[in-house]
Amino acid sequence: MFATFARTGEHRYSVRVAVEGMPDMEMNPAPGYDSLMPHDLQHFIVERALGIDGAIYGQLAAGGTVGTFRSVAKSGDHRAASRARRKQDRKSSRLMAGHEEDCARSERATYICWHDWLSHSKEPALRAKGLAMAATAKSILLAMPERERTCFTPEKLREIRAQFSTLSERWSTLEVGEGFTERW
Repeated sequence: MFATFARTGEHRYSVRVAVEGMPDMEMNPAPGYDSLMPHDLQHFIVERALGIDGAIYGQLAAGGTVGTFRSVAKSGDHRAASRARRKQDRKSSRLMAGHEEDCARSERATYICWHDWLSHSKEPALRAKGLAMAATAKSILLAMPERERTCFTPEKLREIRAQFSTLSERWSTLEVGEGFTERW
């Protein structure tokens, strides 16, 4: 699967995914715009790095919609497109069932990794933002099951910080109408 993150407006973005043999899916507009890195890009990085396959991007890779993505309309047979959407919605419902914990795990991990990245920033304003998140991050970590908490090794956090930095730099330089694509 490939995911494209695009700036669609001054404070707007979209996410488009392409899975071989499936119609492209898009969430536009996507929530959680941030000039450094939108929330869904954070999820993409964290889920990919931690192997959280039942959350947003794993479900999309399996042909789901996660309830927020829609098939990209192509000109042609609207009846066939409607049937395909209904079939995809049914598949998505099956994929979402039983994966609520993976989605919650993704939210927790994304918060922890965003906090970690901000806390290690060279920019004082970003470190201050990370400091403001510290108590919440600590409470999230303490409430996690031990096996989940052990995923956040210094090496893994360093790897995710590097990916955050690389993709934040790419994101921050985009003009409206531009985007970039990453492999899942």
